[in-house]
Amino acid sequence: MTKKKFKKYLLICLFLLVDVFCFSQKIDARFDVAHFQSENTPYIETYLSVNGNGVTYVSKPNGTFQAQLSVNIEFIKDDKIIKVDKYILSSPEINDTSFIDFVFLDQQRYQLFEGDYNLRLRIKDNNNTSEEIKHEQAIKIKSINNGFSDIQLVESYSKTKDKNILSKGSYDLVPFISNLYNTANKKLSCYFEYYSETDEEILIQISIISQSTQKIVNDFVKRKKCKSMFDASLITFSIENLPSGTYYLNIDAINRNNEAIHSQKRKFYKINKDIKNEFVFDNTFISSIDNKDTLKQFIQFLHPLQSSVENIQAKNLDYDNVEMLQKYFYRFWHDRDPFNTEESWKNYHNQVKLVNKEFTNGIIDGYLSDRGRIYLSYGSPNSRSQEIMPKGFQPFEVWHYYSIGNERDIKFIFSNDKMPNEYRLVYTNKFGEINDKDWLNRFEENYYNDFDEGKKSPIDYYNNPN
Repeated sequence: MTKKKFKKYLLICLFLLVDVFCFSQKIDARFDVAHFQSENTPYIETYLSVNGNGVTYVSKPNGTFQAQLSVNIEFIKDDKIIKVDKYILSSPEINDTSFIDFVFLDQQRYQLFEGDYNLRLRIKDNNNTSEEIKHEQAIKIKSINNGFSDIQLVESYSKTKDKNILSKGSYDLVPFISNLYNTANKKLSCYFEYYSETDEEILIQISIISQSTQKIVNDFVKRKKCKSMFDASLITFSIENLPSGTYYLNIDAINRNNEAIHSQKRKFYKINKDIKNEFVFDNTFISSIDNKDTLKQFIQFLHPLQSSVENIQAKNLDYDNVEMLQKYFYRFWHDRDPFNTEESWKNYHNQVKLVNKEFTNGIIDGYLSDRGRIYLSYGSPNSRSQEIMPKGFQPFEVWHYYSIGNERDIKFIFSNDKMPNEYRLVYTNKFGEINDKDWLNRFEENYYNDFDEGKKSPIDYYNNPN
């Protein structure tokens, strides 16, 4: 990849209802980032899609209508702005604004030195100055001398004729800026690269794995041999018959000893309304659970995993109707893993027992605590730092995850300011999680005046996890 400035590239495609990162404001945009490497130089690609229905159009002299967005992307390292990109993203010109059924997409590439950065994105509707959205996420730039790039989901592709911003591995790739496939999505295509410092022969295995069981789903697996220091793969799966559920697209590099020496994965969701879930409870594990009190408790255990719709459904169940409880409970797990429904529930139940034992405070069960919910939602943290009796501030914990889905370097701060073992989530950089944005200010005002130099503060652990 040369060091020249990349040209802006605008694409038009049908509107997708789903998202990787979805802004909740009127401007309906999705944003994704993927890491690659060229000539031993790491770079990232950014993908941005904007729903044509969520922006403001103005008339042009030729009688058509067009929307314009100001896009500002900043890369911050050690509180310094390292790189800035500002540009105008224009919609296609249209004749009628009463029916808009497209999104317009933008893709960029950026070369950056290795290190930890914060990416700040700001999008403003030039025709409606009150509409502006902001997004910030942590990214890590590092050379990939041995291993895989990120997995890029692909909407469509074609052989490269003239190199452009979409070209990689001899293909022009139109990005699929989403992690959810609905009934209309019959295929899943993905692109990734393998890098190695040797030409040792390895087997690259690409598979679709159930989130709950971590097992390959049916025959969703493909393999290819590689004996090169660089290999580009464009893989397509037919997912027309893949049931609704949560899955991982998983890739492994397997050596001659049948060891997975490098791995990469990406979560995605499938909603398939064409596959009917007509449940027959006879001879299933749920048929043996017929005590309504037990079923009620088991359904309550699902709270950390429930969507808002499922939560409403659970609150409106008739808890004297055993069959209704069985149907809700079984459907909940069947939708997530239709192939290993019972095993998924048992694995989760074991995790509930663990958090109930460790995080209960004698008043509420552990699964209802903030720590319990985070543990059950995202799994065990990669590191957990604790100060039970610090001087100058309340007991706290800092949890660090290397990655959660597509987000990296995720941290949670829990603070205990009420009673023993009642830690509440006060700060996190995880998108979608509620945090107390004023907590850091109060922390500095209240605690640093009496800070014990021999102890680490929550911010110390947050900035430098164990």
